[in-house]
Amino acid sequence: MKKNKHDKMFFLEGNYLKLILLLFMCILSTTTNAQESSISGKVVDNAGLPLPGVNVHVKGTTKGTQTDFDGNFTITTAPKSTLVFSFIGMDEVSVETENKKNLKVVMKASSQALDEIIVVGYGTKKKSDVISSVASVKPGDMTKVATSDVGEMLRGKAAGVQVSLADGGPGSSSSIQIRGKKSINGSNEPIVIADGIVIGNINDINANDIASLEILKDAAAQSIYGARASNGVILITTKRGKTGKAKIAYNGFSGLQTINRNFDIYSGEEFAQLKREAYRTSNNGVYRPDDQVFSPLELESVQSGKYIDWEKYALRTGVTNNHSLSVSSGTDKTSIFTSLNYINTSGVVPNTDFEKVAMRINVDQRITDWLKVGMNLSLQFSESNRPNVGNILNNAINTSPLGKIYNDDGSFRHLPGGIQETPNPLIDIYETNTNELNRNDIMNVFLDINILKGFTYKLNASRRSWNYKAMNFNSSRSLSGIANSGQGSGSILFKDNVEYQFSNILNYNFKLAEKNHFSATGVYEITSSEYNEFKNTANRIPSDILGIYGLESAFLNTPEIGGNERSLISFAGKLEYDFDSRYYFTVSGRADGSSVFGKNNKWGFFPAVNAAWNVSNENFMKEHVPVLSNLKLRASYGKVGNQPKDPYQSMAVADQRDYIINGIKVSGYVPGSQLSNPDLRWETSTQLNLAADFGLFKNRLTGTVEVYNTDTSDLLIYETLNANTGYTTKLSNLGKVNNKGLEITLNGDLIKKQDFRLSLGATFTKNKNSIVSIYGKDANGDGKEDDSVGNLWFIGKPIDVYYRYKAVGIYQQGENIPIVTGTTLYPGDIKLYDADPSNGANPNPDQDRVITSKMPDWFGTFSVSLEYKRFDFSADIYTVQGVTRDNLFLYDYVKGGSLRGVKNGVKQDYWTPENPGGNWPRPRDGNDPPYINTLGLQDASYVRLQNVSLGFKFPESTLKTLGLSNMRLYVTGSNLITITDYQSYSPEKDINDYPEPVTCVIGLQVGF
Repeated sequence: MKKNKHDKMFFLEGNYLKLILLLFMCILSTTTNAQESSISGKVVDNAGLPLPGVNVHVKGTTKGTQTDFDGNFTITTAPKSTLVFSFIGMDEVSVETENKKNLKVVMKASSQALDEIIVVGYGTKKKSDVISSVASVKPGDMTKVATSDVGEMLRGKAAGVQVSLADGGPGSSSSIQIRGKKSINGSNEPIVIADGIVIGNINDINANDIASLEILKDAAAQSIYGARASNGVILITTKRGKTGKAKIAYNGFSGLQTINRNFDIYSGEEFAQLKREAYRTSNNGVYRPDDQVFSPLELESVQSGKYIDWEKYALRTGVTNNHSLSVSSGTDKTSIFTSLNYINTSGVVPNTDFEKVAMRINVDQRITDWLKVGMNLSLQFSESNRPNVGNILNNAINTSPLGKIYNDDGSFRHLPGGIQETPNPLIDIYETNTNELNRNDIMNVFLDINILKGFTYKLNASRRSWNYKAMNFNSSRSLSGIANSGQGSGSILFKDNVEYQFSNILNYNFKLAEKNHFSATGVYEITSSEYNEFKNTANRIPSDILGIYGLESAFLNTPEIGGNERSLISFAGKLEYDFDSRYYFTVSGRADGSSVFGKNNKWGFFPAVNAAWNVSNENFMKEHVPVLSNLKLRASYGKVGNQPKDPYQSMAVADQRDYIINGIKVSGYVPGSQLSNPDLRWETSTQLNLAADFGLFKNRLTGTVEVYNTDTSDLLIYETLNANTGYTTKLSNLGKVNNKGLEITLNGDLIKKQDFRLSLGATFTKNKNSIVSIYGKDANGDGKEDDSVGNLWFIGKPIDVYYRYKAVGIYQQGENIPIVTGTTLYPGDIKLYDADPSNGANPNPDQDRVITSKMPDWFGTFSVSLEYKRFDFSADIYTVQGVTRDNLFLYDYVKGGSLRGVKNGVKQDYWTPENPGGNWPRPRDGNDPPYINTLGLQDASYVRLQNVSLGFKFPESTLKTLGLSNMRLYVTGSNLITITDYQSYSPEKDINDYPEPVTCVIGLQVGF
């Protein structure tokens, strides 16, 4: 179906492993032949107090010691060497030993963590001065995850940020949600901004190019981005060239992928017995002869004991490769950073693969002392292939194991068991394909001007273009081709999007009387976007010779064309003040005018205010509570907006109609079903955030506790209209949704010695989502707003819920089984929950159906990181608790869970007269057991060993011999173990979806 690739990659030919073994053999031990002498000394802090337990080691060696209770130490070393002193919460100190016998070393409290620079809206700040909810994720922690999906790298790395699997196939992306779901019909994805430019997807950036990544979580941090920020903001800064000698860095890995499943299916013998039981039920409890139960092909399997393991043929071991190379160099005038990234993955399903090449060039040029210009250029090209079947794994599980895979000539048998409802699931893996080509170009140029002292101006202009082509083809031998009299079908889809952004940013920083610090920011920004789409669908292509390129010969071609334009103009401002790094206050606001809203509401304004008190900088804290090295109390309140996913939603639509006039077909347009709404406006999220940042024992233990309450009003909801108006729907601003939650982050440096370091971390997130209002109507007059049952929207409940009857057991023989209108129940059938047994046995849709939330109760992470000499180890355990999913595989006939004996499925303990304790209904031929869908809701909570990495850093002697600045060899495993009761390949996806694989890789990091 698709072209064969015979490219021989160095990393797959065995040379990579040979190189690694060679490098391991190059590990050398360092010996010292020079005459050594003894050096003593004392280590004290700023106040002159002795510091016990300080690590003292000789630089470049493994020799070291620690100070005693009085801060004293003694160590032997060569006459000319360097002693390095390190201690938790203190800045590292280096001292030359030449001509010295006794030392007094003063160590100062470390401010590195608090002085870390954090990227915020249109600027940067020291971490100690950040008073909004901003989570910073270290790029080094991200790249330890064995994936090419940057979104997946963020899983569990920040409280309040939930990452879930969108598609586990090669080259896919994850879904990111920050502080719960806020919109019913609008987007719930955060915007991603790289180097000041809004990009389309977080995977538009190579993870190895990321210098910093911040997540803005509260309205005070987000408000400067206004209308697009209600779902959070992810800020990415890419690496830049540095002054000095050119540096080359390589990071690459190669590995294998497999899939684990958390369920069993019926074996051949068990499925045959299931089918016998199904026919027995419809035969008054009497078994039928096998020749009346099975088709001839099925009977042959049963008698011979030769069964089909479809999963064996539908899955394979995948291979993944990711290699990144970068060069950084610079002078006092010019600096350049360039990178190249290559990704190649062959998925666990045959004929699925992904290939991507990404390039980046970042240039900074200092023209004068007051003028700097620069350019960021990013180019990405990718290609993927996969069969045109979304339920490949499902078919491999639910197809009967009875029958034959191949015809006598070696071709695939269409109906392996001779049963029309169970065609061969392998056919479409090899006889269908979708080839996708993506090109993504991002270019921005910027101009930095230092106008006056403390006064800067930045112009940032960008162009982003995205081109997409998908060619879909089903051959004449595919299942659809067979059904279509041996003729193929397919489609070609073209999409392109061009976006422009121009930002003008003014910043002014100044002081008054030393302790009063002011900062002001002003922004004027314009963005525009143009999107086009064309699709042609071809049916009944007579020949496979040209594939989809033969669509001209198709009996029927159906073209579709579409496109849109949108633009946004914005004004934003922010004023910040802090007094003596103790008291902070910020006020900000942004006004956005958008083309996507009604003509009466083009503009929205989104203000915010926040304040903080750095308690630890008060003198009384330093004197009386020395154990508390950091304490900052923060509060913020603000508004941010959200707009529709697509333009023109405020306008009425027209539908095309074809007419025959004088025997000639002509086209015209008639009013569509949607009524215009000139008053359509933004969804607005208003959030209150309260937080405390703390550090104990010289910041050996640090953490943050945050609580928030978010009301999202003026929801974008399609309102149902009276059909007499001629329209059926109108997009309106109605209702309100609330999200409230608790977030906790803890980090502890438990041990920090010369040869051994141990750090632990944990995050906890709990979010409660509920609908406060929908339409504001009370039709029944009970004093409560009506639910929208048809949309499954219930006042006081989350946006996403299930609403169905609840199974409470299985009816037994001899039990008084009630008569239900329209359904005859027998022993072995499902017993339903009845809220009021006195009103009869008929299920009452208003009283007996149960509302179940789809949202998790909480999720969190536990992480451990340790270093022992030259070895490093890290592991992340991720958990999601209290979440329920609807598992179609347990009850849906097409998915295989109906117990008819036609399709295979998840192995269950079903009821029979001989097995009355079975917790699943009795199989029956012809029809599904009544109310079997009530068994579909399943606890999808899970605990996962998300990531494990073990690395080895080569010694300096080896690096010197090889001419390297650093080298690290590592092995990493991702998604290794998942503990869950949910019966599927993944607790986050349905059985027909492509699940996330178990990945194990070996990699190498090298610096020149």
